[in-house]
Amino acid sequence: MTTQQSHTQTPGREVVIGVVADPVATPLKVAQQLEQELPGLLAEQLPDRQWRVEVHRERLPPSDMQHFEMMNLATEHKRQRGWDFAVCVTDLPLAIDRQPVVADASSSRNVAVVSLPAFGAMALRRRVLGVVAQLIVDLRGETTPEEGSEEHRRSRLGALGGAFRRVTPDQDGIDLRILASRGRLRLLIGMVRDNQPWRLVSGLRGALVGAFAFSAFYLINATLWELAITMAVWQLVAVVLASITVMLTWLIVYHHLWERVRNLPAYQREQAVLFNASTVITLAIGLTCGYLGLFVLNLIAALIVFTPEVFSQYAGPEYGLGEHLLVALLTTAAATVAGAIGSGFESEESVHEAAYSYRERARREALRRSREAKEDDETLDETTREG
Repeated sequence: MTTQQSHTQTPGREVVIGVVADPVATPLKVAQQLEQELPGLLAEQLPDRQWRVEVHRERLPPSDMQHFEMMNLATEHKRQRGWDFAVCVTDLPLAIDRQPVVADASSSRNVAVVSLPAFGAMALRRRVLGVVAQLIVDLRGETTPEEGSEEHRRSRLGALGGAFRRVTPDQDGIDLRILASRGRLRLLIGMVRDNQPWRLVSGLRGALVGAFAFSAFYLINATLWELAITMAVWQLVAVVLASITVMLTWLIVYHHLWERVRNLPAYQREQAVLFNASTVITLAIGLTCGYLGLFVLNLIAALIVFTPEVFSQYAGPEYGLGEHLLVALLTTAAATVAGAIGSGFESEESVHEAAYSYRERARREALRRSREAKEDDETLDETTREG
């Protein structure tokens, strides 16, 4: 037994868990919750120890295929700060053989890496709390119970349930791995959550201002009133969906949000497909939120501006709230398409910041630099051969 393990088994000794978190919204909030609630949960499971959690903010490195870079960082902080265990919390999606990784742990180093996207969107903090507690319980033991054994079943916390499954990977340096049971779908939902699509509304101020300005014009357009009142329900629904689709397509094409998958290695191609899917879903949710907000503003404006004498000529003398809703709906759809022009005044950087999480922006920037370096090398080789 090592010196560190003998210390860990000393009765009543305070055990310190260091949490290294990306200094961005979700990972930091999760780390702060671990600081508050993890000691109490561990005290229930392992009452023979006193538990304390320390949070350290730091931009975590991009992981390699073995996920060792973050583990190495956690090991270094553990050594420098005298922690007994170290856990990295990141919003970087991790996957092995197309299976999303929730967490990797090394019992020899007493460190773990927890990836938030694989948790999905529901009950994130509660699930992370339970999974990290499970990791500490496993790391504290001298050995990890064999998968499927009675000891393994008894040692499982309820947080794992059916959402995750624990395996022992055939990989040097990693003794325990937790995978998401519903795989890629859960990972995709988690990636969309990390992008925080509701931020798109405030991030695309130019498009929002442009759409609102066009709304003022359309609201006093008598032809639009007549169209809105005479259109069938399916036509209005089609117009609304088409307007959001046009805006979404414009943003992706004009601001280069689509990641090319051609000429990429297989594992990078699969990753790029996931990121492209999360981009489309993020934009769709964000634009829908913006559409609803603009619709409410247009409805309020319609109720204030429309005079009964003029509006009744098109809606009939018995018009009411329903007719106002139809006009506001069509006005918002037309203004959304026109708002795409306003998004052209946004910088590509501001659009990326609105559409992506910090980790996704960093990944895309690293990929862009890698491609540029590769193109430069190819150009240099071609020049050398010609010379």
